[in-house]
Amino acid sequence: MIASPYDSPPSSPLPVFLARSDNVGGATSTTLQQTPDHTFNPRGQIKLIGAGPGDPDLLTMAAYKAITSWADIVLADKLVPKEILDLITCKLFVANKNKGCQASGQQELFERATEALQQGFKVVRLKQGDPFIFGRGGEEYLFFRRLGYEASIVPGISSSIGGPLLANIPLTHRGVATQFLVCTGTGSHDTIPDMPTYDANRTTVFLMALHRLEALVEDLKLAGYPDNLPLAIVERASSKDQRCIRATIGTVVQVVKEAGYRPPGILVTGWACNALA
Repeated sequence: MIASPYDSPPSSPLPVFLARSDNVGGATSTTLQQTPDHTFNPRGQIKLIGAGPGDPDLLTMAAYKAITSWADIVLADKLVPKEILDLITCKLFVANKNKGCQASGQQELFERATEALQQGFKVVRLKQGDPFIFGRGGEEYLFFRRLGYEASIVPGISSSIGGPLLANIPLTHRGVATQFLVCTGTGSHDTIPDMPTYDANRTTVFLMALHRLEALVEDLKLAGYPDNLPLAIVERASSKDQRCIRATIGTVVQVVKEAGYRPPGILVTGWACNALA
């Protein structure tokens, strides 16, 4: 078992598992083996990379170069879309982080990354959006530091920032919104975080919140958000099937019941939702 990010690094290398393969969405991912044409580096390298909201065109150039020509293996989260995974030219492993499997999926990512690093390979840890916006990027960075590896960080466009604009919603707008706030709708271990108090000059974006929309709306009302405050739900931002559902605090629950919901999505609240409408 690999240590947690806050444990001391292992005193001896982990065993190397060879000739193991996994079927990942129709693609095969095989544990790396040392080959004669591979220049061995006893100190592997790792990059923590943000894949952006979903559209491959929104990858940074640094991210694109890393997954297409630099990496020996890419370890990706399940939310990274197929269009981006199809660009990867090296070995690929996609973690199973379905509900109930998050802990085991994260553990396996740590194990595979550690094995590859200790064999001297170049590893990309690919995460949806930006790794450090509610993406455990900090935890993973500290984990690899404990093992003796300083990860290079490649920021990605977070859906919390890119998603609203792709739906024609500016997070700030002169005379309407002078600030914006990004929150999670689900805390650690599925706890419910405190809602930010209402500020008429603020745009607030909620991630990982739509599975508890009805309860979230009630929490917002208790925090002072008025019924007529406009909001938007942006689903699958930047993807070909992106959809934006517009409503108000008072009507959104009924609107979503009628329209249905297609995750992943973000909730945007504030008067800026109507600034470009």
